[in-house]
This record gives sequence, structure tokens and C-alpha cells, in this order.
Amino acid sequence: MNTASSSAIASLALAQPGSIVRDPAAPVRVLLLTDTPVAGSGGSERFLRSLLAGLDRGRFRVDLVQLCAPADGQHASPRDAQRRGREGEFWPVTAAYGPAGLRCYAALRRRVQRGDYDIIQSQHEKSDLLCALLPRGPTGVTRLSNRRDSGFQKSPALRAAFRLINARFDWVLAPSRALIDGLQHDEGVSPQRCRHLPNGVDSERFAPWPAERRHLARLELNLPAEAFVFGCVARLVPVKRHRDMIEAFAKLAGERADTRLLLIGSGKCEAALREQVQQAGLGAQVQFLGERRDVDQLLPLLDAFVLCSATEGMSNALLEAMACGLPVIATAVGGNPETLQDHLNGLLVPAAEPLQLAAAMRRLLRDRPFARDCGRRSLQRVEQHYSVSAMVAQYEALYRDCRKR
Repeated sequence: MNTASSSAIASLALAQPGSIVRDPAAPVRVLLLTDTPVAGSGGSERFLRSLLAGLDRGRFRVDLVQLCAPADGQHASPRDAQRRGREGEFWPVTAAYGPAGLRCYAALRRRVQRGDYDIIQSQHEKSDLLCALLPRGPTGVTRLSNRRDSGFQKSPALRAAFRLINARFDWVLAPSRALIDGLQHDEGVSPQRCRHLPNGVDSERFAPWPAERRHLARLELNLPAEAFVFGCVARLVPVKRHRDMIEAFAKLAGERADTRLLLIGSGKCEAALREQVQQAGLGAQVQFLGERRDVDQLLPLLDAFVLCSATEGMSNALLEAMACGLPVIATAVGGNPETLQDHLNGLLVPAAEPLQLAAAMRRLLRDRPFARDCGRRSLQRVEQHYSVSAMVAQYEALYRDCRKR
């Protein structure tokens, strides 16, 4: 961030008008900022959709601002008036301190100074920077930063900047305790400012299927009736380490010709991963299904779910697989060990260790009673600890507490 740009933003965050007394019975007003389109397919986007759908509209009024173009790539250029509708507003911002970022900041600041909000909640780096620098306005706005990953993409300069601005947040939220520990260690976030709010999954949408429905749906994907099908839902990007999954699968695929691997997602690694599949002679056993909006219609077809990321916050995909009654294999990173109980509802393996990943996959393939027991306990664990209603209730309680400050 250059000096002129940072000074321009900082100068806007000064004087505040007199305070406004609010009716305690009025809805809590929340400004929700995010860097990515909520209609997107990623885990953080699915979390926001669940939160927005679950909040009591009579008690909470939310304005959603997305610092990007719509997911369909249409409308909303940086110089256009924001697009606003049921899906929220879009303010395409390349850099928080660039011209578009300054315009967006100025517009949001006017709203805050007008007394439009009780709470500002941000998600991802650009949104966090704007949130931290917005004034409190006459309502004494509470600032919340919702961290969805370990910040592995932050440059050293950006990480240093966050060490300075983190004190401006009243609360830093995270879905896993591992993320909170990392924030305290890497960015110096005070433990007193951290709140652990786990993700939740819609167990009505994500649920096991009866055997007959499952059988018919598998036939539509040309999956052999007796095939043991592994699957993964994740963007095809380096941090998800699909190459380890393909290498591991290659070590056991020869044991049963009807074993299958379904990769659900898209990304910049797709061409390289397809080449790896062909080189390993797995073209008949690995299917790339691309980015899908019907993940809830695909997970119940699997026999096991695999996630071998190098880093995770709290994986929504993992929770969704568990809600479908699947045994899961995941790397012991981020919030995965908090979600997956090793040898109870699945197996934990080290990251970047294809041999150990292959051994875990082979265990589920060979020991079907163990796999079924893990799947049953996965479903129980989601029902007991990770319902979307429990997640929304925690956020509603936090928002009410924030307005009482």
C-alpha cells in the first residue's frame, strides 16, 4: 500500500457526528462485506449463503456488499453505480487502496456516518481492510472480521499490515480453534478478541439416500453397481493437492478394476491433473465432473470422501460429506482434526504424504464394515455438533450482544 493511498483512506476515517439512540426493539443492522461473489461454489461462499438464509429477517437487516463482479461475469464495472438486488451489491475492487477501493470506501463511510449500521462484518483481505478503517459513526459500530482460512495467501507485507489493523476489530471470528491459534501466533491477535464459531451444514439438503435412489443415480454416471467410489469436492488449485490424491489412488486402483475416483470442482490445475491421470493409466477410473451446483446430488453416490489439502480453515465440503453419512479421509491440517475423529468417523493422514493417503484409502476399500461404521458416526457427529441452525443461532446471539455494547 503506497503512502498517498493509505493516507487518503485514513483521512476519511476521522471526525464522527453525535451519537444516535436506537430503539432496542428495532432490527440489528449489519453491513456484510466479502471479496467474493456469494453465489460462488467455494466453502466460504456456501457458509455465507447458509448464514444469510438462516438469519431471522424480523430481527436482523443485512446489506451485502461484494467487492467483485457478479458470479456470471456480467454487469457492474468499477466505474458503474453498484448493482443492487436480491443478491446484494457488487463493487468490483482490485485493490482496497486503489481508485475503485477508495470510491467504495467513501460510499460505505457515508452510510456509516449516517448511522445506517450497528455491525460491520468482513470476510477476506480487501473487505477486512475496508472494515478496519471505516469509522464507528454515531451508532458506535462494532467491527467483526470473519477469517475463513489460515491466510496462506497473504504476502509478508500484508501480514505485517494486518498485525497493525487487527486491534481495530472488536472481534476476530474463526470457524476452528486451529485458525484462532494461528491468528494469535502469526498476526498477534489478542486472545480476548477471538471468537470460535464453527460452521454448520444443511442436513436437510445434505443427507444419505435410500439404496434404490443411490443405485439409479450411480447408473446415470456410468458407475459400476459394485464399484467403491471415492470422491472429492474442492477447487482444482495447488493448495488442495489433488496430485497427491491421484498418486495415492493409482497405488490401489489396480486392486479392483471397478474402483472409481470422482473429482468435483474446477481450477487452474485441471489440465495438469488430467495429464497425470492419463500418464498413470487411470483414464477409465477417474472422472472430472467440473464445477457443480448439485453437490448434494453427488455426495450420496460416494462410498468415501477424501480431502488432502495442505491447509484448511474448517472445510464445508468435509461437513457436507459427513452429513451424507460418508466415511472421510482428510489431512491433519487446520480444522480437520476438530471435525474428523481419527478411526471413529474416518482417518486422518499427514499432508503431502501420498503413501499414507493410499494406505487410508485402502483401509476403507478393504474393510467395508469399518467404512460403514465411520459413515454412521460421521452423520451422528454432524447432527450433534454442526447443524446450520446451531451456527446461525451463535451468530444471532453475537450480533445481539454487539448492539448492547
